[in-house]
Amino acid sequence: MNKNKNYFEHLNSDSRALWDFEAQDFPLPDGGGMGRLQRFDFNDVLRLYRSEFRVQRDCVIDTSAGESELPNLLCSVLLLSGEMLLETPDGKQYEITPQSGIVYRVRDNGTRFLMKGGQTLRHIGVAGKISGLHKQLGETLPGALACFSSLPESGVVSREVPVNTRLRSLLANVFAPGTCASDPLQEIALEGVSMSILAELARAIRAGDTECEDRASLWGEQIFNNLTTYIRSNLDAPLKADDICQRFGITRRQLSQLFQVSAQCSPREFLRRERLEHARSLIEQEGAPVKMVANAVGYSHVSNFSKAYRDYFGETPGQTLRLSTIDTSADE
Repeated sequence: MNKNKNYFEHLNSDSRALWDFEAQDFPLPDGGGMGRLQRFDFNDVLRLYRSEFRVQRDCVIDTSAGESELPNLLCSVLLLSGEMLLETPDGKQYEITPQSGIVYRVRDNGTRFLMKGGQTLRHIGVAGKISGLHKQLGETLPGALACFSSLPESGVVSREVPVNTRLRSLLANVFAPGTCASDPLQEIALEGVSMSILAELARAIRAGDTECEDRASLWGEQIFNNLTTYIRSNLDAPLKADDICQRFGITRRQLSQLFQVSAQCSPREFLRRERLEHARSLIEQEGAPVKMVANAVGYSHVSNFSKAYRDYFGETPGQTLRLSTIDTSADE
């Protein structure tokens, strides 16, 4: 126990430069690691949470809000890195990953974050007042958003949302240097990004029902599974669309359609995501040097890899490697 306490103090002081924004550090429950959280309130309508958790051991964080304001909030939970389970007050659990987030509304406190040890989570939460949405969109929210207009008997309504390329870019901007530094203009930038995130989430929910109908009627589920298996097995190769189409006997249009329907992104975006997610795994789990990782995921120039990585995760591969080194030494 004393060893853990000493490590937390070390992380809180000597490693402060590795945090990308200024906020108060706090220990995670049961010696689970360290966390850092910021909250921004914009015009009494929109709220942004930006947090980072260095999770050493499995732990649970209970969330809470004012009992009078909670039912009037449409909340979201999204991740730039890491994975966790979100448990709503009705006992249901949802897997939150960099590819899948959640939008929800609850009547009572009791929402929890269940986090596995051995990872760094970068979390973004945007919450908007239902009354503000009604003011903008009408008394009854349009399309698939209508489910959030009122609370069911269970007191919980939720929709899982795929993180597409546009949304991913917005999430990375939340951790961009210009919004993390002590700058009087940072809240203006963050308010714009937060509003854009909320709008993108609403678009994804409204489009979700149509996409599900299309998915059920499209051929090629097995081809898509074979495609993704092939791509994940050849991340270090210079994969080209024409070569893939020839290998699987499909046209470029069919290739694009398969990915848009089944993965909500283009083949190029899917390949980029898989390469960068695998790169982070190599750095965090194996402590592999950045140059070696770049080659392992198909980047011939480290500078191009570093830029793509920073745009995707909001931090450089070097920062991830240094954090991984700290976490490893703490377990020794």
